[in-house]
Amino acid sequence: MNPSPEPGECPVCRARFRGMVTCSRCGADLAPLMLLMAHAYSLCQKARQSLQQGDARAALTLAEAAQNLHATPEGRLLHAVCSVAARALCPQ
Repeated sequence: MNPSPEPGECPVCRARFRGMVTCSRCGADLAPLMLLMAHAYSLCQKARQSLQQGDARAALTLAEAAQNLHATPEGRLLHAVCSVAARALCPQ
């Protein structure tokens, strides 16, 4: 069993993305995957904005949603920062 492809790899043949909606190696349609990645990026941007505005809980929710769509090391860091901010700003 092959491990899951890394971010930026075709889920079919694991070729690196080349900024095209079809895989340059196997011809797989990458448009749905690219849309998910773009949506995750947008959620991260919204999480950063929420954090800057002092809404740590919203930021954490958005960061979690982004990571669920497309997990990245940067997203993991954003999630951690939002989590700490939510605990600090919104104690139970």
